[in-house]
Amino acid sequence: MRRALPALVVTAVAVILLASYRTHPPRRPPPPPPAAHGRPTTTPAPRVPGARTAAGPLITTPFSAIQVEATVKGRRLIAVRTLALTGDGPHTQALNARAEPILRREALRAGSAEIDVVSGATYTSESWIGSLRAAMRRAHG
Repeated sequence: MRRALPALVVTAVAVILLASYRTHPPRRPPPPPPAAHGRPTTTPAPRVPGARTAAGPLITTPFSAIQVEATVKGRRLIAVRTLALTGDGPHTQALNARAEPILRREALRAGSAEIDVVSGATYTSESWIGSLRAAMRRAHG
């Protein structure tokens, strides 16, 4: 009985502390700088007869803001560039910098937006692919 009382007090204190724990909503990424929309991460789309180019929407995650432009000929993706890719901190910026060239390369290899996410950069990948899909739909008309 002597040990039960301190154990009960410690348990009660732990329950009270856990119940009063406050979580915080995810941080919002900074808006992309105005120059980010006009500064491509790749060379401009090639001038190919019959090719159409369109930009996807600016997609935000809790950590980044992403926008992609696609050039298609027929139903095939022939060029892609990232118009905006921001990060809310050094870690996110490093993940984005690693994931973006992989996503771009795989999309061009596939000729479409049907690619896998980059491991460790799921939010970035899903948003980048989503913007690419929308850009391709817009380019198809």
